[in-house]
Amino acid sequence: MDLDLRKLRYFVAVAERLHFGRAALALHVTQPALSRQVRQLEHDLGAVLFSRTSREVTLTPAGEQLLHDARALLAAAQAAQERAGRIGAGRHTLTVGFMLGTDVTAALNAFSANHPDVPIELVRIRWWNQARSLLDGTVDIAFVRLPVDSDGLDVLPLYPERLSAVLPARHPLAGEAGMHVTALAGEPVLQYADATPAWTAVWNAVPRPDGTQPPRGPAFHDMEELLGYVRAGRGVVLVPEPVAAVFPRPDIAYVPVTGVSPGRVALAWDDARRSTLVTDFVEAARSTLRPGE
Repeated sequence: MDLDLRKLRYFVAVAERLHFGRAALALHVTQPALSRQVRQLEHDLGAVLFSRTSREVTLTPAGEQLLHDARALLAAAQAAQERAGRIGAGRHTLTVGFMLGTDVTAALNAFSANHPDVPIELVRIRWWNQARSLLDGTVDIAFVRLPVDSDGLDVLPLYPERLSAVLPARHPLAGEAGMHVTALAGEPVLQYADATPAWTAVWNAVPRPDGTQPPRGPAFHDMEELLGYVRAGRGVVLVPEPVAAVFPRPDIAYVPVTGVSPGRVALAWDDARRSTLVTDFVEAARSTLRPGE
């Protein structure tokens, strides 16, 4: 059976809103037409994707798994379409992924000095799709934060980042110039949603230096959710200092943390799709590294 991408898009629209009416409005289709497409997809797959009652719509386990996979499939299809369009139009564009707060300027400038006629498109990536964005062709090369699933990827470490604890401004430690990570003992730690165990171990500093596991707090998907949980006193979290600098808030304190290894930014690319432009970008980034990095 071949999956119909239109049906997948319809499914994702409903799954992300858990409301057929709002999804239909977003898709500019009628609600009955949307419902028929979703029922046909369920028939094609032989699985029930939504649990529907008069009051709510929820995802079944099969629906949750399909939502995870469908996002990647749709992103890959969109990337393939865009790449084919660029090549067909004779445009040689380099698509560069970046994570919030990563320093891309020096490498971009060094590359553009040698390729002034090559447009660069920047695409924001997240911790849960760093590797996938490269392997499905959404981006040609990316500034990632380690650890990253390196299967199929080449990785060039670039520079370290100090970590800061994100605390509510009323927290007793909020005014400190710095703290050891053990000062956070007993504090619930917010969780990076959909993160790999390796990512969680590094960025939540677990286990702690004394071998303890901090209490688990709620999971967040972006900085807005993170800051909302911190302001409400639901937990604390560690972030790279450059990320903290992007989100100054009067009700939030960022306190540098010692006793943990710094984060590490790297450049990653899919060697199976390594083009001349990717090779040149890697060399441009390498040329910007300072001694010792």
